[in-house]
Amino acid sequence: MGKEQRFLVVKTNDSKEIKYFEYDKISGYNIKPNPNLKFQDAINVNKMILINPSLIEKMVDKKVKRRFDYLINLLSVVYENDDETGDGLELALNEAEKFRMELINKYKQYINEEKYQLLMKKIAILEDELYLRMQFVMNKTNLLEKEEVKEGKTR
Repeated sequence: MGKEQRFLVVKTNDSKEIKYFEYDKISGYNIKPNPNLKFQDAINVNKMILINPSLIEKMVDKKVKRRFDYLINLLSVVYENDDETGDGLELALNEAEKFRMELINKYKQYINEEKYQLLMKKIAILEDELYLRMQFVMNKTNLLEKEEVKEGKTR
């Protein structure tokens, strides 16, 4: 299991300022904490908007890195099991495609351009490798099927 993420907002009593935000007009990165985590003597938050660009970049980098590590672990498990059907390879290829589309649609505006290009290249390399391995497995199964047909009854 992964680490539990917790957000703690500390309220200082010596501040007498009242702050007002128009939440509909705030642009930032939306975060929804895990609804199952409850703390005593704490404010429960349903939604949080990060406005600070450096904090947004750190949060997105952390999420992207965690997702990329998950993809790499999935690939290593698929390569170790190396089944004949190629189902694991299809699953890994779908996950890589899903991550690439998520990176484009969700995180592109928050991430540095250099990091974005680097991640896109890494994902493209992983997808190419998976595609080549799938082609290899398919060719191998086709050859085995042809050999089985040749070994059948002959006249």
